[in-house]
Amino acid sequence: MEEIELTHDEKIARSKKQMMWFGIVSLIMMFAGLTSAYVVSRGRKDWVEIELPEEFFWSTGVILLSSLTLFLAKKAILDSNKKGATILTIITFILGSTFVFMQFAGFDSLVNEKYF
Repeated sequence: MEEIELTHDEKIARSKKQMMWFGIVSLIMMFAGLTSAYVVSRGRKDWVEIELPEEFFWSTGVILLSSLTLFLAKKAILDSNKKGATILTIITFILGSTFVFMQFAGFDSLVNEKYF
């Protein structure tokens, strides 16, 4: 059997790919465990049904929108569009700050409803 000699860069790329797959599989296992715990716990008698505050739903949209503006800012940087990149980066920062504020507001609502 022939042994193939890899260059240093090829070895690094191969190691990075292997670690990426390790990370993906680990995340899948973690979410499977969390989903299993949720399903089992939800069947218990002491499970408390709560309605999530509206702020959490809005904050999900805000963080998704900020991801889009960050992507567009990166694209503007690669296209050498300095003005567009600056504006989009500022918008991304504002959306990120709004997300954090909405998370605090959502958890404040949960505390006010005595869910803690």
